[in-house]
This record gives sequence, C-alpha cells and structure tokens, in this order.
Amino acid sequence: MTRYVALYCRISVDRAGRKEGVKAQERWGRDYAAQTWPGLPVKVFADNDLSAAEEDLERPEYNSLRDAIERGEVAHIWTVEQYRLERREIQWFQLAALMDAAGIEELHTNRDGIVRVRDEVAGIKAVLGAGEVRRTKRRINDRLADKAAEGEPPGGNPFGYKRAVKEDGTKTYVEVPEEADAIRQAAEWVLAGWSLANIAAQFRSRGLRGANGGQISPGAVRNWVTLPTVAGHRVYRGQIVARGNWAPILDENTWQACRLVLSQPRRVKRADGKGTYPIGARHRGNSTGRRYLLTGGLMVCGVCQHRLTGSMRTVHKRRVAYLQCHPTAGGRGCTGILLDETERYVVKRLFKELDKPEFLNAIAADEHGPRREQIAKELDALERQRVELAAEWATPGSLTMSEWKEARQGIADNENRLRREYASLPPKVIDIDIAEAREAWPDMTLDEKRGFLRLFIEKITLEKSPPGMHRTYNPERVKIKWQVSLRSDASTAGEGER
Repeated sequence: MTRYVALYCRISVDRAGRKEGVKAQERWGRDYAAQTWPGLPVKVFADNDLSAAEEDLERPEYNSLRDAIERGEVAHIWTVEQYRLERREIQWFQLAALMDAAGIEELHTNRDGIVRVRDEVAGIKAVLGAGEVRRTKRRINDRLADKAAEGEPPGGNPFGYKRAVKEDGTKTYVEVPEEADAIRQAAEWVLAGWSLANIAAQFRSRGLRGANGGQISPGAVRNWVTLPTVAGHRVYRGQIVARGNWAPILDENTWQACRLVLSQPRRVKRADGKGTYPIGARHRGNSTGRRYLLTGGLMVCGVCQHRLTGSMRTVHKRRVAYLQCHPTAGGRGCTGILLDETERYVVKRLFKELDKPEFLNAIAADEHGPRREQIAKELDALERQRVELAAEWATPGSLTMSEWKEARQGIADNENRLRREYASLPPKVIDIDIAEAREAWPDMTLDEKRGFLRLFIEKITLEKSPPGMHRTYNPERVKIKWQVSLRSDASTAGEGER
C-alpha cells in the first residue's frame, strides 16, 4: 500500500474576510508537501464552513481522515495550524494517541511549525485553545442575551417580516405587506374554525409561497399564528424575554387566542350526555357520529333533549340519511327527520340571518371579551414568571432543586387552568366576509362547517311531528336557538328565541 500525505483544510464561516478558504489552504499544503516529501502522493481532506469547536457538529472529512489514519494509509499530516485540525482538548488527546499508534509523530503546520503530537506543548496548546473557545462562546452568548433583552431580533427572516436597520444602526424587522396580511387572514380563519390544511390550501391556490419560497403547509400556517415573533415578542433560548423592537402583526389577544385554539383538542359530548371527551389521534378515521353536519351534539331531541344521531335507513321504500333520537345514544326513539333536507334548511337559515347587519352586530358584541383579555394578560405574566424563575435558578444558592421544581409545576398548573377556562368560553366572533364564507362553504371540511355553525348557533331542537304529518317533511319542527337574542321578529320567529 502506497501511503500518502494528508492535507486537512478547514475554515469556519469567513465573516472577517481573511479569504483563507479551503482552496487557498490546499494550495499552501501542496507547495509544502512538494518541498518536504517530494514524490509522495497527496490527498486532501476539506471541511468548508465547519467549526472545530462544536461538540455535536459532524465534520465528514475529519472523520474520513481519522479512519484513514487508523487504516495506516497516512504517512504525514499537514494543516495550517493545530486548531484547524482540533480545538477541543479531549478530542485532541484522542487524535494524538491515534496518530502516535499509526507512527505519525509530527503534525506539520504553517503557523505552529512542526508539532510533536505527544509533546506537552501540543497538549497545553489544546487546553488553551479549548479554554479560548469556551470564553468566546460565553462572550457571544452574553452579547446575544443582551441584544435579546433590548428587543433586537434574532437572525433569519420569519414569514411576515424582513430584516431592516434603524437610523441608529439597531437591527429590527419590518413587515412584508402581502405576508403580514396572510398571517392576519390565517388568524381569522383559525378562530372561525377552519382547519390548518384548508387554510394552507387556500393560500396555495392564491399562489402564495413561504418565506423561503417553499410550499405552504399546515405546519407553516400554525407557526404563522402561534410564534411569539408575530405578536412582537423577543424569544431567547425558548423563553420570551422582552418586547421586540418591531411592530406586531397580530395583537396580543388574537395571538393568545390562536395559541389556545390550536393547543386544545376538539371536544365532543359523550353518548350518554355525561360530560365530554377530546378527539385525539386514535379517533381519526372513525366516522361514527361524524359523517353528518348536525350530529355531534349540535341537534337534540325536543322531547328528551338527547343528541340526535345520523344513519342510513329506509323511509318510504328508499334509503336516505336520517336524523333520529336513537336509544344507542341515550335517546328514547322520540323523534326523527330527513337529514339532508334538514342540513340544507339550517345552512340556508343561517346565511339568511348573516345577511342582516343587526344580526352580525349582535353576534360581534362579545360579552366574554374582558375575561379573554384578562386570561391573555395572566398567561403573559406566567411567561415572565418563567423567565424570572430561570434567572433565580441560575443564581447559586437562590433556590434548591425541590423549590425550583415546585415553582415550575405551579406555573404549569396555572397555565393549564387558564387554557382550560379559555377553551370553555364561547368562541370570539370576528369580522366575517359573508360572501367569502358562502363561496367557501362547499370546500370546507366537516369540522370546519360545524365550527362555523357553532359560532352563531347555540342549539338546534327537533320537535315531535304533529299528528298526521309524519309522512311529510316539515322544516317548522326544526327550532334554531341562536347565540344572540334579537328583538327582530323576522330573524327569530319560529326559531326558538332566547
């Protein structure tokens, strides 16, 4: 086997403009090898834009060089300086032992001369280099923490913003109008009950692309409306540490509402009417009780008040979808009605009401608004408590482990309590483009349609059929109880006023 000279070339990101790229290092190494070991072949191992100081950062060519040394292929090694090869002390001693076992006693460099790998000087240099790395990291982290506390944004361009510089040279964000409008629209749709998948599809149909030009996915939409950045918060190491020095795209209440809506599993009533349970991953694909718009507890029997269920049955010698008060769902078989006709009737009635300004004005009057705002403020205060607790924990002697765990658990319990309370409040009704909602209705998913109905309808009751009329479809049996009470006879007559 012909052994060769190994040139290891590496540089981290060259922000200083030294232009000591791997190509330049290779040229220097080949000149050195030609003068020092004439006739020996040369093999280059180059890791470009990679640090030698990160514990968890893979350097592919460095690993290949180690493997080649272990196989006995390498006769000599050259690099610009010892730190180019290895800056970590433990890893340096491991590499030195590997080189020594392979008969490579010297590391040839441009700046450090010839380094004897088993010499104490090389070991001291490795320790000093690693110490400087740690000090540099601390300085960088202190600088980043200080900038975060001042509200300066981190690197990157999140969707909705682009990087900018203020007159005093401070970095900041400014809105990208089209993207910021998309975030606001996405928040409205989330709060109106649309699924993330459908929202993403709507934006894709408009030709909108992500911040880096990629396709818009449901996960991207979730990030748009839940990331603290869009509400003007500065995050550092996973915690909100300050208000950002940029204008928020979403106000605090809307942002908190989106986070709460998307953090809660959808809840449905139990078949026996005793409580609710969350719909999770194990329920996906189970169509029982979920194939029809007015099931799931939205429509109930006017006699026994149990929820109606949907199924296919034979009515007047034809198979049809049928809503009924079924014993398997806790009912008594009191009532029933044709399902498709009833769904069309309810939707038609809803959009008829939505065309009335007085109905929308009454809906928009949010009686739970003050409590929502209070919950949002309390959640914001909990985030600040987490930051303060982390600072206390970092101060030696301030908190014991048990005290820190107890305090952290207390914050988590309070947050869960507030989120549960927020989820129990009726959803906030936002300004809705009725024409757009009517146009989008056929493309909405079943859950989105149900969510839209629940914004305006508290309950639908099916009254018992009058004697002698059980063979004809009678929509007057369907009584809609709206989320608001109106004085207008035209909007509530025959529909179960509150």
